[in-house]
Amino acid sequence: MKCNGRAKRNYGQKITIQRLAGAPDAAGHIDGQVDANWTAYAGSWAAVETRGGKEFWKIQQVNADVDCVWYLPWAPTLDKVTPDMRIQHEGKVYEILSVQNLNLENREIEIQTRRKM
Repeated sequence: MKCNGRAKRNYGQKITIQRLAGAPDAAGHIDGQVDANWTAYAGSWAAVETRGGKEFWKIQQVNADVDCVWYLPWAPTLDKVTPDMRIQHEGKVYEILSVQNLNLENREIEIQTRRKM
């Protein structure tokens, strides 16, 4: 199904975007390796594309670090997501590499991520 010349996405994955909000140490640094230092910033439904097979090898030439690309319906809160945040989905954590308001149309947000092990 297409909408305005584009395929309509199935936003079937529930994600949580988290931001670092723990107590800073004496040097003012918050340890991002400690899960307790992360708090929910926003929840959203999303469509996801994983990078694998031939597509992975094509993408790898451009950006070898991207594991998943998430597409979210645009919202003012989501337009403020930054790479210092992270995505949590089904118990897995994804580091945000980049965030784009696609075509600056305020219709959809694209977030490129790498899964944290």
